[in-house]
Amino acid sequence: MLNGKYSIIFKTLLAVGVASSFNAFSQLKIVQIDRQSPSKENKAARTESLPARALPFWDDFSSTKTPFPDTTTWEKNSGVWVNSGTGIDPPSLNVATFDGYDAQGKPYSVNNVLANGLADQLTSGPLKLGDVPPAERSGVYISFFYQFAGNGDAPEPGDVFSLLFKNAAGQWRQAWSIESSSLSKPDEFIQILVPIVGDEYFHNEFQFRFQNFGRLSGPFDTWNVDYVYVNKGRTANDNSYPDRSITQPITTIFNLYTAIPIKHLNSTSFTKPKFSVFNLKSTPQNINNFLSVAKRTFKSSNSVIEIVQLDNAANATLLPPFSQSEIQTATQIVPASLDIGADSIYLNYKLSITTKDNQVVDGDYDPLVFSPIDFRKNDTTNRTFVMAKYYSYDDGVAEYGANITGAGTQLAYQFDMSTNKQDTIVGIDLFFPKFGDETNQNIQLHILDALTGNQSDYLFQKIIPVERSNRNDKTIFKRVDIPGGVVVKNTFYLGWKLTSAAEIPIGLDANNNSGEKIFVNSSGSWIQNKTLKGSLMIRPVFGKPKDLTTSVAESASAKPFPNPTQQRFFLPNEAKEIQLYTVTGSSVSFEQADGFDHKEITISHPVPGLYLVRYFNQVWHTEKIMVAP
Repeated sequence: MLNGKYSIIFKTLLAVGVASSFNAFSQLKIVQIDRQSPSKENKAARTESLPARALPFWDDFSSTKTPFPDTTTWEKNSGVWVNSGTGIDPPSLNVATFDGYDAQGKPYSVNNVLANGLADQLTSGPLKLGDVPPAERSGVYISFFYQFAGNGDAPEPGDVFSLLFKNAAGQWRQAWSIESSSLSKPDEFIQILVPIVGDEYFHNEFQFRFQNFGRLSGPFDTWNVDYVYVNKGRTANDNSYPDRSITQPITTIFNLYTAIPIKHLNSTSFTKPKFSVFNLKSTPQNINNFLSVAKRTFKSSNSVIEIVQLDNAANATLLPPFSQSEIQTATQIVPASLDIGADSIYLNYKLSITTKDNQVVDGDYDPLVFSPIDFRKNDTTNRTFVMAKYYSYDDGVAEYGANITGAGTQLAYQFDMSTNKQDTIVGIDLFFPKFGDETNQNIQLHILDALTGNQSDYLFQKIIPVERSNRNDKTIFKRVDIPGGVVVKNTFYLGWKLTSAAEIPIGLDANNNSGEKIFVNSSGSWIQNKTLKGSLMIRPVFGKPKDLTTSVAESASAKPFPNPTQQRFFLPNEAKEIQLYTVTGSSVSFEQADGFDHKEITISHPVPGLYLVRYFNQVWHTEKIMVAP
């Protein structure tokens, strides 16, 4: 059991429901997926030992540039995954996640899915504890924060997370451990302080190691670790640090989207991003934030980079002790500052907070205690937002998969356009990660304009093969082209229908929550998701249909489509003086709206039958259109 005097609990601001294999919503559930394989550098065996270092030791994983621990601080091939999606409200950005995947991103046990045993190990480089004077050795402590499960798979009874020390004889001794329990809470980070006691540990090759015991067949039985600190001159109550840290990535600037089509921009497209800050000090602290936005514009294969916004908060934000606060920046992009005629624009937000984390004067940093630690490492974060040809809720990285089950079950993902003009979907980008049974499977991809349960809701349906990707690819999305295009307006839905009982999860980004936009239909009615959090990795791509030509007379798009229709059809944007008649010559009323590539015609009072539409486009055209029941 945990000794209360060594711990302080930091409660999360948000709660999620997590069971041993995740909560399910009807036929929708979260699943664990194969992890990205390590780089060649990480795969390579170390040919030299890390040099021993003097105290203090500190790593909060926030400045790690790869999905793996810093190899100048930790030994290689630990199997531990550094990420920003598995931890719930960590002390600082990124956590080290322990589960049943090895350093190559593969299960420790392939043949026995129920095998339990020792899994990931995270081992420090050597520390020169032999240099600590004997009179000061009683004040040497290691502290860290751990979390049971987080957004990962919850450990089961009997699963253990441990801390070990290496003595002068090279033997590993257990110094602390915690066993999973029904009382464990997946949304809490708990700080632990453990004294390093015993002459056997005060040598100059001392190391410590975290390890988990659990299921070995995949990313199961998850524990998260953050903010590891070892130093002398400490006590059992030394849980305060001169550190204010950014804890979560910057929220999106496009309301809920991470990317929107550039030609859909308008005055309501943008919002002010937010970020979260944690005060690890036992006293209230002030912070200011500083935001810069670098704009890269692509046009005719040329790129331009410039700083377009600078924001310095006018008032300091007061953070209570051991608390997390969400702060909204003052900067909001104005569409008028952007070149809407460009092919694409990338906005890179760089956010920094000014905290005096390393200041002696007017600050709380004591160089005699903390040097050479730089607590400012967790004071900066970056995020890029895209304006190109597609909408996206996801950030391009899948922490998990989202899976519907049962042949005939359907999923629909709602997209609300940032423009009131209609536009044409010419492709759909999807990311299906490697998962379980990788036999050839098909799904029925679809686009809908409503969820009434009628067949008329479907604007597009196509059976496609499932192409699974490895997350180590440079481009993980696979595009399904729609040569003729599908015209949509305002709100539409992308999704698919299972044609078999196979499990085919799509990538799920845990850093941006658009779960309320997901709907599932397993019994004839569409039901809105209420439990799954995250964003599905499926994106609509807009543009001109591939069969569109410059000659209207030769273009298939010069004819009204869809044909037959029930009420709405489309004509080329160049169409003028539009008239609509019955076959007996009676005029028919309709409403007309301009889109990006087509004119939208909506019959005011449709009656099933044959109609004639007449319009001018270089020459006069008269076309038949059928209105179906």
